[in-house]
Amino acid sequence: MQKLKAIERRLTGEGCEGRLNDVERLYEFCESEDLNLVAEALKAIGRVLAHHRQRLGNAPSEPADEKEKEAAAAVADFLRKHTEAYHTTLVNLATSSSPRAQVCAIRLAFATLHSEAEEARHGVARSASGGRSPLILPPPERRVQNLLSHLLVDDRWSTHVVSCLLDEYVQHYVDVRHYVVCHLRACAEMLGKTDLSAVVDAGADDGPAAKRRRKTESPFIQAVRSKGRTADELFTRLLTLLKEAPEPVPVPKAEDDALSEVEVLAPMGRPVGHFLREYRKLFQDAWLQLLALRAPLQHCTPLLQLIPSRVMPHISSPLMLADFYLRAFDSGSAEVSVLSLSGLLVLLTKYGLGDPETLSTSSQKFYAQLYSLIKAETFALKKRARFQRLLGASLGSGLLPARFAGVFAKKCVHVAVCCSEPGTVMWLMAMAYSLIQRHHSHCKYLLHSPGGADAEAQRGDPFDADASLDAAMEQMKGTCLWEVQVFRMHHLPAISTLAKVFLKPFFKPTSRKLDPELFLDQSFERMYEQSMKTSERQAMKLQARFEKCPVNFKVEDDELAAKVFGWAAALSTSQRQVGPGL
Repeated sequence: MQKLKAIERRLTGEGCEGRLNDVERLYEFCESEDLNLVAEALKAIGRVLAHHRQRLGNAPSEPADEKEKEAAAAVADFLRKHTEAYHTTLVNLATSSSPRAQVCAIRLAFATLHSEAEEARHGVARSASGGRSPLILPPPERRVQNLLSHLLVDDRWSTHVVSCLLDEYVQHYVDVRHYVVCHLRACAEMLGKTDLSAVVDAGADDGPAAKRRRKTESPFIQAVRSKGRTADELFTRLLTLLKEAPEPVPVPKAEDDALSEVEVLAPMGRPVGHFLREYRKLFQDAWLQLLALRAPLQHCTPLLQLIPSRVMPHISSPLMLADFYLRAFDSGSAEVSVLSLSGLLVLLTKYGLGDPETLSTSSQKFYAQLYSLIKAETFALKKRARFQRLLGASLGSGLLPARFAGVFAKKCVHVAVCCSEPGTVMWLMAMAYSLIQRHHSHCKYLLHSPGGADAEAQRGDPFDADASLDAAMEQMKGTCLWEVQVFRMHHLPAISTLAKVFLKPFFKPTSRKLDPELFLDQSFERMYEQSMKTSERQAMKLQARFEKCPVNFKVEDDELAAKVFGWAAALSTSQRQVGPGL
């Protein structure tokens, strides 16, 4: 460490202008395995280069002699090249295998950005007062973009680097936030215009077409091809950074104290208000470019949960997200389809779709997608209550075309026959009841169809539960709600009792209303407890009237049932004798 300090003093002391080439000796310390020594060496290199840039800019005026001009130009070129080499070293360290080294490089890189910005600001002030023009270095925006591009395409994607970048810089400095989100937007846009599926075959070709392609491609896409990154990997990395980016906030007024509390890491003359005003549009464009890409299936569910709360409020026209929701619906996952339709319902109801023709077309597409999700598999999901609330809100919305009410009511009761969960069956029956009650002019023929309860009519039902909404609309002409008769014979009294409400006219405003929400938490356990309580009350009433409690069947009257119960008892006894491991 003492040797390193001695070299630094020699490079910054009296007569140091003739010993600039000795800066390479400081780079030798960067090859050490001791990270502390490497960090001190990099700090020393940064101080040495800053010292000589300052000396060059502090000269009283431009040199008049030709030799002095050549010498000054040579020094400026040397400092410029070594400054770029210094930043390249920091980038290489940020993509090394050591997480501590990566974090160290990120902190050094942004500390250097701050010092270079201060140096440039003072140099401009000196130049304005008649001094020598400062050494022009790349702006902080380009430095951040270069560092971020290497982090995105490198093999060693580190959560430590991401946390350091976001928590220590993006969250606190508006200019860094602006540069990072701006570059994320640009990267997502470039990926959207590039087909990475043909990278391997096309990269090996040295023909004219490949050369022309390489000339037109950006350095970022070329780096993606050379590193072999896939579209899914890049989407994951872009999403990791963008989802932690701060949300836009209203721009404070110039006289507001809140504006003075906003921090800028590398002030380059732009006012703080500029970054705050531009950030909202950058945030919106970055998300729209990212969502325009094909999202991997494992990210669809988190994205669909994130967008309504963190992204949609900051999009000037949230309807631009409709394409993403429709693509998510076709992902092949029932859970993702439910979440995507939930977002589409928000777009339809909260944000509208402009002119009536667009509204009609979009709502019809939405309900066609919703209709295809009404199936027994959807109601078997763990989070089926979310879909049930979505379905209830959608069918109760004014956006539902009245002509669709009958086919949705038929689909609900038809699917209810295939469901085993009593709560789901009762919820679907209540939903069909509410639909028929609200749109009775389009649905009442389903309840009063001639021969609707006849077995032949049930076997000849043209309704196909797997058909699309348009095809099902054509099938509705020859169908009826024969399923109601099936539910009247259900073994659970709660369901059979509920089916009886369809037998009486319920189209008047004063008729009984059913709230499907009441049946969302109806499980087997809950219904068993309710049945036990009801049976106990009935038994007490019968006892009070000195009447016997009726039973639905007698086991001894059914020979097959008696055998089944006998086998069950025998197996139970043998299992207790042998043990639970049988």
